[in-house]
Amino acid sequence: MQRIVSSQAGGRSASLVPFLFGVAQRPELPGVGLTRLLGDFGLTGAAARALLLRMRQEGKLASVRRGRGVGYRLAGEYGHRFDRIRRADHTPPPSWPGSFHAVLYQVPESRRAFRDALRRAAVHAGYGLLQQGVLIALEDRTGAVAPLADPPADAALFVTRLAMDEADAARAARLAWDLDALAGTFAGHTESLRAALRDQTAAAPEPGPVTLRRYAELLRTPMVESLRSPRLPAALLPADWPLPDLWRAILEVQQVYGAPAVSYVTSVLDAPR
Repeated sequence: MQRIVSSQAGGRSASLVPFLFGVAQRPELPGVGLTRLLGDFGLTGAAARALLLRMRQEGKLASVRRGRGVGYRLAGEYGHRFDRIRRADHTPPPSWPGSFHAVLYQVPESRRAFRDALRRAAVHAGYGLLQQGVLIALEDRTGAVAPLADPPADAALFVTRLAMDEADAARAARLAWDLDALAGTFAGHTESLRAALRDQTAAAPEPGPVTLRRYAELLRTPMVESLRSPRLPAALLPADWPLPDLWRAILEVQQVYGAPAVSYVTSVLDAPR
């Protein structure tokens, strides 16, 4: 297998780390085991260690000394995403309450870095961008938007609610979260996953790096992109919203590849050092 050595490939490999945490089903992974598992995806030992160091410097990983070794935990944006996947609640949300929670902001161009960080953090927290300067969500999520805690003095920020009837709210949601594009993305992932399962041979996958790589190839992107879906009342979503079908397809893949992938990852993490 070709070794991944370029910085661009290493950047793409960063998403493997939260995926491996998810397969391991543990909040902390030993550095030695994590490095070995990254090696199953083509990273050299040096490249894997450099990746983990860079993720620590970017606030995506936290480390703690464990005897002669190091343990890692997901942090920052990656930690929030991991928690959201672990706590995934597929039950229907409540009915339309009559208004959106909203953050209104006006930030001068000289503070563009703050404005971009605010918008990025808000979107990661689940807000939709209704228009420039207007972020909306079904409930107050400001506690998860770190830039709001320390705005520049010349930025104007307002936290309020926007009342709308249900029809207008559905139109606003469609714009704010680009629901039509999301629907196409989710439907495409669903078809790809089911096509892959149809092509799966009769033999059950065996625990090992081949199965782990295939599991990651199938689920890494769909699981992360499923987090882009806002948690909205059914009345605000387009007809035939495809996210439940995607969740079912993800579950079908997990039923085939999950157990052998978990078994292999567990054997690597628990191997004597």
